[in-house]
Amino acid sequence: MFTEVRPNYNPYEISRESQEILDSLSSLILSPPAGDFFQTRVQRLANVLHLSTVWIAEWKKETSNFQTLAFLHSGEHFPPQTYNAKIAPCSEVVETKTYFHTTDLEDKYPGFESILSIKGSHYLGYPLKGRSGEIIGVISILSKKNIPHLSRVIRILELTSVRTAQELERRKSDTYISHAIESVYSLSHALKEIHRLATSHFDSIEDLFSGYLKTGLQLFHFQIGTISRLKQDKYRIVRVEGKNTTLKQGDQFRLVDTFFAKAASNKKTIYHEDIFSSDEELHRTLFYKEYGFVKSIEVPILIEGKVEGSIGFFSTEAGGIPIEDYFIEVIEMMSTSIAYEIGKREAAEELGRIKLHQDGDYYLTSLLVKPLGGTKIESKNVKVEFLTKQKKEFSFKGKEGEIGGDLSVAHTVFLKDKRYTVFINADAMGKSLQGAAGALVLGAVFGSIIERTKNREEYQNWYPEQWLRETFQELNKTFESFDYTMLVSLILGLLEDDSGLLYFVNAEHPNLILYRDGVASFVETRYSYLKIGATLPQERFAINIFPLQKGDILIGGSDGKDDILVHGACSGSQFLNTDEKLFLEHVRRRQGDLRGIVRSIQQTGDITDDLSLFRLEYDPDEKNRTESISESSGPNQEILRRLIRSEITNKEYKKAVAYGEKYISVSADSNFVLLSLSFAYQKLGKIEKAIEYSERLLLREPNSLNNITHLAVLYGKKGEFEKAKEFLNLATSSVTDPKQLDILEKYRTRIENVNLKQSKIPV
Repeated sequence: MFTEVRPNYNPYEISRESQEILDSLSSLILSPPAGDFFQTRVQRLANVLHLSTVWIAEWKKETSNFQTLAFLHSGEHFPPQTYNAKIAPCSEVVETKTYFHTTDLEDKYPGFESILSIKGSHYLGYPLKGRSGEIIGVISILSKKNIPHLSRVIRILELTSVRTAQELERRKSDTYISHAIESVYSLSHALKEIHRLATSHFDSIEDLFSGYLKTGLQLFHFQIGTISRLKQDKYRIVRVEGKNTTLKQGDQFRLVDTFFAKAASNKKTIYHEDIFSSDEELHRTLFYKEYGFVKSIEVPILIEGKVEGSIGFFSTEAGGIPIEDYFIEVIEMMSTSIAYEIGKREAAEELGRIKLHQDGDYYLTSLLVKPLGGTKIESKNVKVEFLTKQKKEFSFKGKEGEIGGDLSVAHTVFLKDKRYTVFINADAMGKSLQGAAGALVLGAVFGSIIERTKNREEYQNWYPEQWLRETFQELNKTFESFDYTMLVSLILGLLEDDSGLLYFVNAEHPNLILYRDGVASFVETRYSYLKIGATLPQERFAINIFPLQKGDILIGGSDGKDDILVHGACSGSQFLNTDEKLFLEHVRRRQGDLRGIVRSIQQTGDITDDLSLFRLEYDPDEKNRTESISESSGPNQEILRRLIRSEITNKEYKKAVAYGEKYISVSADSNFVLLSLSFAYQKLGKIEKAIEYSERLLLREPNSLNNITHLAVLYGKKGEFEKAKEFLNLATSSVTDPKQLDILEKYRTRIENVNLKQSKIPV
């Protein structure tokens, strides 16, 4: 059976102790504070708990100090004071994060009573905790006797500490916000000043220094502002602003005699509210001894990570406005701006010196290149015109000029007693000075070749094909020595003034253009080569020939004529031209006039590279030319070709040679005539002469099987068996017909047998 058990006490009955605690709490908490919260709180704690000494202190963790917010002793409020945690019992509260009670305070913390000027051996401290649980302050009680009802007092402190901590946090927040707002206003003003300085134009670096220092003095209320430059261990004042100072611009000190030695070493801002609180013994420096500075802030000026100087502010009195964090940030921004300006101006000065030196190099190089180009021809039948516009323009000591890799040259030379116009249009790879260096080398070497040709008979006895081959190879060997660092594209040509027969070589250069009867077209280029200076394997050397007619205009130029940034007619967009036929239209539209062509190009778009053009007009005196042909040859060229063929068929080799030489004297445009002359001379036993004409033909037609086989026969007859076998091998590699291969192999065997017999003949 269930039996109800009743408690033997009344649960609603409150003990006397609890009632007293409630009464005390009511008095402490429910009554509104009169005046300052903390002073009211310590006053009520003292009254309720019958205590003589109570205080509330804030814990300053960053300095390990306590600062009293309210201090009551014997009914009297004491002013706020600061004491070190190391000598105070409050430190036990911080360490343990709970209350601390001791009855022998004088033994444990003997120096504490001297700080507060109050004696007592019984101490009780209770922590004030922030919302995150960290210690932000302490409520302390000091008594000469035992603290009555200790457990009750602890419980009361526990209950009142929450509201007290909340008020402390609120006050700290208000102080922080107020200080932050003030700092923001000050920082905003400072940043506006920094922005004003950064966007202002200063005629000199000294004016810029002065502007920053004057602004800093107004913002931070120091007496003196300086900017210094460092060189090794020397500290030199380059600008000083302020009043009541004997510091002067240009003063120089040993670094150890300033406040900046430590900052120069660690590259960090250094400041002192009072140098006597520093452990650096700054009172021994000249900055204190001679100038009396006791308060300072100095920021390194760093350029590319190196301390180049400092911006500093100094006062002869400590105190005043404290050096706030935003002070430091603003002065550091000043330092960064000054470093940027110094670096920028020094870079500009260095760039100016480099540019002056570079422009001097440009000017000197342009003077060297200029006489190597141009037209120096002496001809009534040929007119040559050049137009060059280099991309890089410069000015040196008032002289304007331009420099680049394009070069155009024309000369008159005589080969086999015939007048030729030799021309070259070249584009040396590389920008500005590199391209100009290539043009200089090319012009110098080509000029040397021209002079040798004009002054030495052995060069004048070359045929035009031979001359082109030797010239091209000499130029190529010269540039090969630069190991691909200097390459040149070019057109190298020879024009026989009387006949109008053009011989030319193309090394990765834009094709020649013929303007004839109002039509512009490309001149066929059967053989072309890599740029001059490229050492990659190339096929057997060959030249191109093209006969010009009266009134023909030959146009050529570098790739700058095609590399045009074209403006879209409707869209407004731009694109790089890739159509080489566009230049044909410029030539046609301007009827072969160079300046008109350039204007037409510029109307199409922007020139993006060096541009060089040449114009060669063939305009012989037809009456004199006709008379010359008539006197030298008698029958016209077509009849001569028929006569040569007929005489060879009839084995009249002397007559064939006579007709062939007459034909060649007028124009060497027929490869058939060259081969016929070589064959006829062979039949007459004149092997050297036969080889001359066959070699000329080889330079025009390197793949002619008939001529290659014929050359093998000629060199075999001459006794140069290795060369004969070389041509036989070349012929064999080109033949697929079994009968022809059999003939070639039999001839090879014959040559080897003859060679073997001759090698056995005793000397």
